[in-house]
Amino acid sequence: MKFQKEYEILCSINSDKILEIVFDFKKHRIKIFFSNKEGNQFLVLVCENSEISFIKNYPVLFKNGVADINMYWGPYMTYATGLSNTTSPGFTEFQKKLKESIQSVKNPNDEFKISYLDSRDGIQKIQNANRKSVLSNKEIYYHHTRRTPISDNQYKKVKDLLGEDIAKHFKNSNVTAVFTSDIAQQKTFFLP
Repeated sequence: MKFQKEYEILCSINSDKILEIVFDFKKHRIKIFFSNKEGNQFLVLVCENSEISFIKNYPVLFKNGVADINMYWGPYMTYATGLSNTTSPGFTEFQKKLKESIQSVKNPNDEFKISYLDSRDGIQKIQNANRKSVLSNKEIYYHHTRRTPISDNQYKKVKDLLGEDIAKHFKNSNVTAVFTSDIAQQKTFFLP
C-alpha cells in the first residue's frame, strides 16, 4: 500500500518519543505505535477485541523512492477477518482508516486519540500487548541478515513479515533474515 504521505507525517515526530494512535474500528480497539528512532524505526499495529488480540509489524519499504507498507496479513489472516470490508472482499476500509489515523497527527480530531510516549513506556506497552497476543512471542521483528542461503520455510516467513520483494532480494542475494520477538532489538531494514 502506498504510504508516502503518512510516512512523511510519521517521520516528523520527535525521535525520542513513540507515537501511539488509538481508535475503534468494527468492534476492535486498534493501537498504532510508531518509533522514528534511527536504526530502530518501527510501525506496529495492536488489534484487540473482546475475544482476541494480535500484533502486526508493518515494516516501511521504498519502491521507486515511494514509501510503501506490506498489508499482507500472512499468519494473522484468521484473526484479521473482523477488519475486512463489509460489502466486498479485501481490507480497503481498514487501510483507509489506518491512513486517516496517521493523518490525524497533523489534523487532530475526536475519533483518534494521539499520545507521545517515552521510548521505554511505548516499548513496554507493545511488550504487554505481545504477551496477550494469540501469536505471543513470535519472532516478527527483523534483527539482522545472515550469510546463509534462505530456506523455503524462511522465504515464506520473510514474505509474510517483510513482503515478497524483500524475500526475493534475500533469495537472489543468497542470504537470509533473522528475526527476534523483542521489539527493542528490532533493526531498520533498508532494501538496496
